[in-house]
Amino acid sequence: MLIAMLVVDILALIILFFIKKKISEKKFNNIVQRIFTWFIIIILFLLGSINRIYMLMLFGLISILSFKEFLQFAYIKYDNELKLYNLTVNLIFYIGIYFKNTYILLILFLFICLKFYKRGFIIFAFFITTYLIGSISYIDDLNFIINYLILIELNDVFQYISGNILGKRKITPKISPNKTVEGLIGGIILTTLTATLLKNFVNINFQVKFIPYICLIGFIGDVFISALKRKVNLKDSGTLLLGHGGILDRVDSLIFTAPIILLIFKL
Repeated sequence: MLIAMLVVDILALIILFFIKKKISEKKFNNIVQRIFTWFIIIILFLLGSINRIYMLMLFGLISILSFKEFLQFAYIKYDNELKLYNLTVNLIFYIGIYFKNTYILLILFLFICLKFYKRGFIIFAFFITTYLIGSISYIDDLNFIINYLILIELNDVFQYISGNILGKRKITPKISPNKTVEGLIGGIILTTLTATLLKNFVNINFQVKFIPYICLIGFIGDVFISALKRKVNLKDSGTLLLGHGGILDRVDSLIFTAPIILLIFKL
């Protein structure tokens, strides 16, 4: 599926240059940035799909960068001490994930709680960006991880398209005014339909009955990060991903869906 997405990304860039004169320069540049960023993301996950160690390294990087962005929601300075703890915690966490040693993970979280018991938001940040986002990397089947990640991203795209075409009723007007009931429902329907078609015609092992719940929980993760950004008056969580914002802007749907996907894998 990643190769198919890479082909689609390249085709989108070619088509964009054909219609360049029909859109504004600002919009053209923004779309080019988005396509380029998707190209980099797809390449990174292609590398991650080589073996489990590469996948853990990729998720470790995501957790480290996400933690840095998450701190700004409480105006916490990312100083050298936190940089060291961020690297150390994530190194130990993903070693524990690799060996599937839940004792290491529990002891590590206990250490985090004892170390930062007076700074609760830092504990919360580690829980969100390491334990929740990283939970999906506990899965051995790399194709399973990739397929569900693609489906989650497709859900975001389907919600955006459905909302732009059909959206009338705002669902979170004070947090994210562009999100609509029609966008949410359209995303759920189209993502479930896509999963069904891929399961029947491409033989991808999707648990279709769980897809609507994954879409809904992914939406909640998106709204959760949007609420935190609005609290500190931020449009994006960062600037690392051109055209997309920060790491959290791209993985927000994964925050609460990652443990659900792990649970589905275990069923």
